[in-house]
Amino acid sequence: MSRFTNLHVWHQARQLIKIVSSVTADMRTEGDLKAQMRRAAISVASNIAEGSERGSDRDFLRFLAIANASAAEVEAQAIIAGDCDCLSEQHATSIADQARVAGRMLNRLMARVGGSG
Repeated sequence: MSRFTNLHVWHQARQLIKIVSSVTADMRTEGDLKAQMRRAAISVASNIAEGSERGSDRDFLRFLAIANASAAEVEAQAIIAGDCDCLSEQHATSIADQARVAGRMLNRLMARVGGSG
């Protein structure tokens, strides 16, 4: 198991946080959508880090699955924010695309970790 800072997917998750933070900076409020999108993006990177330090492949996989679910949550929230005209189509797509990239990377890592046990 690699230290989380050595994982490409963790750096991809950091990019997701940066994009969400930047794009939502001036986003109009729609309930708690802005804050929830930011929390979900942070959750992706945080769960990768926490899982990698747990010491077992089983725990790591569990946290990677949570990170993957959070990436899907960010994607869904970006689409919703676009539907509600809280974000431009371009910004919503940018976030959703980045979340999908992180999700694909998480799926590949889960397959590798799951295959090693």
